[in-house]
Amino acid sequence: NRLGVNPSPPSKNPLRPGFSLVELLIALVLSATVGLVVCQTAQSILFFTTRASSSALAWERGQSVLSIIKPRALHAGFGVTYERTGDVFQRSFGRNGEKSYPPPGDWSCGPVQIWRGLPSGPPTLWDLAPEIDGVCRGRGLAVLYAVPSALSAKLPNNKPLWMEAGNSKTINLTISGDSHIKDRLPINEKTYKTDIANLQSWVTFPLMGFPVYVSEYQEKKEELTIRLATGFGLSAELHPYDEMHYLRGERFQAKNNSFQSEELKAKWMTAEDCVEGVLEMSFQWTPSKSLLEVWVLTTGGQAPSGKGIRPKEWPAEAPWRAEFELHDWAVVREAWVLKNL
Repeated sequence: NRLGVNPSPPSKNPLRPGFSLVELLIALVLSATVGLVVCQTAQSILFFTTRASSSALAWERGQSVLSIIKPRALHAGFGVTYERTGDVFQRSFGRNGEKSYPPPGDWSCGPVQIWRGLPSGPPTLWDLAPEIDGVCRGRGLAVLYAVPSALSAKLPNNKPLWMEAGNSKTINLTISGDSHIKDRLPINEKTYKTDIANLQSWVTFPLMGFPVYVSEYQEKKEELTIRLATGFGLSAELHPYDEMHYLRGERFQAKNNSFQSEELKAKWMTAEDCVEGVLEMSFQWTPSKSLLEVWVLTTGGQAPSGKGIRPKEWPAEAPWRAEFELHDWAVVREAWVLKNL
């Protein structure tokens, strides 16, 4: 060494950085544990997010179904006299006097009907549910309801018009809003006449209380020719400026995992799928209380956790199939008092 300093000899066992086997094993175990926790947390977050999304979708579908049924149910029987123990409802449509009349022969007990359906599987046949202990229960609902027309009766000297069964009267109309009468009545474009067997040829004036048949419409004069059904056996008064309402009939059911609606004209029209993901429906009608209760069982998709149990909210009398247990479901219920009945 030029500086005359003797360097220290190299150590025979130098200390080198590193991990012992035990430390390495501990590190691996900790890493695996942390990774497992992270994966489980992510999986749980994904599961609950999916479940929440499915539940929200199922609930939304149920609310959509109720939003379709509710306005029709609340307007059921508006302007149509109905007696539970009498036949005024049937005779007001000419049931005893006309060869062709609406509604069809199976509609015989008032503006609200509960249909039982088949004992298993989606209902494909419609049969009336019997009244047991004052309550009708079933899987289908049919309602006869009224739709405002924005048209009112304009009568001579603003005096009531007396109408006898089977006699025709021609009245003028006043328009209080947007009116599309030709789009609402099944009017023949050549003759301006309608078909008595088509329910959509019938209207009601609430103060009169009975349905009347629109036999002819004069567009230029804004005139309607109306009459009470032949054989009705009662007379009625049409009051000035009483608003006309169109009569409509619809029935609802769940079929092929969708909510279906059929419209009544001269016959029931082909069913239309309105809302998907509807597994089943249950209806309960208590005539003495005018109380209609509706339950809708909907799905948001397949259940990620496997089979589920029958929900407590689902009525004991309502049908239940094993396939429902494979779905993420929701039960939506509402009850309405139908004040027109």
